[in-house]
Amino acid sequence: MVEGYWPKEGLTTLLPIKKTKIFEIDIVRAFAILAVLIIHATADATVELPVGSGSQVFYLVINKLSNFAVPVFIFMSGLVLFYRYIDDWSGQQAAAFFVKRLKQILFPYLLWSAFYYLYNQWIHAPDQLHWTWNEYFDLLLWADASYHLYFMIIILQFYLLFPLLISLCRAWKGFGNYLVLIGIAVQVMFYGYHRWVDPFEHMSSLCINYFSLFTLGGYVGMHYERVSSWIQRNVRWMLPVSVLLGASFAGVNLMATRYDVHVAGAVYHTLFIVYPMFAVLSMIWTSGQLLRLTPALSKGLLSLGVVSYGVYLMHPAVLTFWRTHVVNDSGRMLDYHAYIAASFVLSLIVPWVLVAAYGQVVRYLGFINHRKRSERAA
Repeated sequence: MVEGYWPKEGLTTLLPIKKTKIFEIDIVRAFAILAVLIIHATADATVELPVGSGSQVFYLVINKLSNFAVPVFIFMSGLVLFYRYIDDWSGQQAAAFFVKRLKQILFPYLLWSAFYYLYNQWIHAPDQLHWTWNEYFDLLLWADASYHLYFMIIILQFYLLFPLLISLCRAWKGFGNYLVLIGIAVQVMFYGYHRWVDPFEHMSSLCINYFSLFTLGGYVGMHYERVSSWIQRNVRWMLPVSVLLGASFAGVNLMATRYDVHVAGAVYHTLFIVYPMFAVLSMIWTSGQLLRLTPALSKGLLSLGVVSYGVYLMHPAVLTFWRTHVVNDSGRMLDYHAYIAASFVLSLIVPWVLVAAYGQVVRYLGFINHRKRSERAA
């Protein structure tokens, strides 16, 4: 991480030094989107198969082990934002920040909400396909157009909070140094109020449910080289702890499903947050090792990480189409496993290809426009 500013003659502002790209980020994103696809591809199997059967336990365990997905994406959002802006934030940057995020999140959210509003009608009741503005707007507030869009609502909330957080980090060094503890304290306070005083509606779609993960990502983003060195020194115990936490989280879900034994809500929520914290730090180290030791695999994961946002947006459409147009009624478990595996593969490959093709088209059109402008200038 490069800190500081280069002065430029003739300007009253200071230009930030260009920061080094962190390639590990895209590999961690690839891990997270694969986990998202596993969760959604196996979701039906966790409830359709007989409870306690070997296959049901298998799908439940891999489903719950993959539950780090959304928390890791939120962590990565905090890391990227703080890494980018900690040395380059001002009122002018704040305006540019909001404009950029409107393009990246709000506009796609509106468009994809409209798409799923119509698509789900077409899939389930094509003869009743309609558009009602009031119905559409009602779906927007809590991302009810599709089950996966709640993540965008959470990110939008963090984008609204980010200018305040980054300003406090720049104005007061202590705030940045204790950002993780502040995030944990805020989350504990709100969770306690929700649990024992007055429950919040739509708690799973509120950013406070993931506040400690976002601030942990922010701290890592502000001190990336230092944290990377710390991970390297401590990875021998971090990896086993990550595995143990994942096994514990899967275990408490298995006990609840199979034996109707439930842990306290606070214990479950703690595991839900702490497991992804350790998992993502372990993934950062793992990503670095893959970049160093397996160039071919790393190239594929980097490619997936780059298109992960598009895969996230598109994959439910592929899954829904597959599940409503392909019927698995042979009664054989081998066919059922193949059906679940196919849903995962299709929800990965189809969006990946489409997003990659879209990127190629955009780059080609950009090249054509650039050449035309150059020709006119000449």
